[in-house]
Amino acid sequence: MLEIRDIVKSYDKTTVLHSISLTINPGEIHGLIGENSAGKTTLIKCITGIYRAEVGSVQLDGAPVYNNPEAKKVLGYVADYNEYISFYSPRRMASMYQCFYPTFDTEKFNSLNTVFELPLDKPISSLSKGQKTRLAIMLEISKRPKYLILDEPTSGLDPVAKEAFYKILIQETEENNMGVLISSHNLSGLEKLCDSVTMIHAGHVERQMSLDNLKNILTKVNVVFEGGANPALHQRKDILHLSNIGSIYTLILRDYNEDTAKELEDLGASFIEPVSLSLEELFITLEENRSE
Repeated sequence: MLEIRDIVKSYDKTTVLHSISLTINPGEIHGLIGENSAGKTTLIKCITGIYRAEVGSVQLDGAPVYNNPEAKKVLGYVADYNEYISFYSPRRMASMYQCFYPTFDTEKFNSLNTVFELPLDKPISSLSKGQKTRLAIMLEISKRPKYLILDEPTSGLDPVAKEAFYKILIQETEENNMGVLISSHNLSGLEKLCDSVTMIHAGHVERQMSLDNLKNILTKVNVVFEGGANPALHQRKDILHLSNIGSIYTLILRDYNEDTAKELEDLGASFIEPVSLSLEELFITLEENRSE
């Protein structure tokens, strides 16, 4: 397993990661969620051994990752912005990877390109950002890593390429028992992929749990108040969001249960319908109510 324990990282005198811990298991896709400047990219660079944390450790199957070439051979990493030798072609870049990584699978690389359709013999300098991201995904997956770390991997990908990437990632995880950590602002994409999630804010872990449990923290409920909502509705402390179009109200509540439904009926609700809350809706609601 990939174990991150009590990571502390500072720039100058500013601490940007505060005792961060998480574990990535084989065959698991774990999402990393947070606003800009939450510390996600810094954490990823500590995990991949690019940065050295002042406190804490990152271990892959019991061995430290930092300053350990053997550990990095089985650790794949797709950055938010990927640069390669500009005059190399993707095909030549794959050949170089094959020299450095004994597990590199050229057949897999070519197979992935039937999906991503890169011009394999053109210089990398001629590729767009999205094409460079596709190349990074192809190269890193073709290494056959035990663990794959992804920082905004869908940045620059069009909708068709995103869906293709999701399918490939799920397939590789299931077939090869690969562990994945993925950071992304594309929360609808993470919702399709992740088994579990870590939410960080200002360098602190706020929540860490399965995706199903995370989504059960809040409930969205559509409610009809024929004559308008009872003023007491606006006083409820368990309502984090309230909006309406005419007599139809949308509520997002903490700890919704049968008693809550009965209380809404007592306030005059003629129709109550709990509906699934998306990961994006949940994240936005939690962010907007952070001080509560």
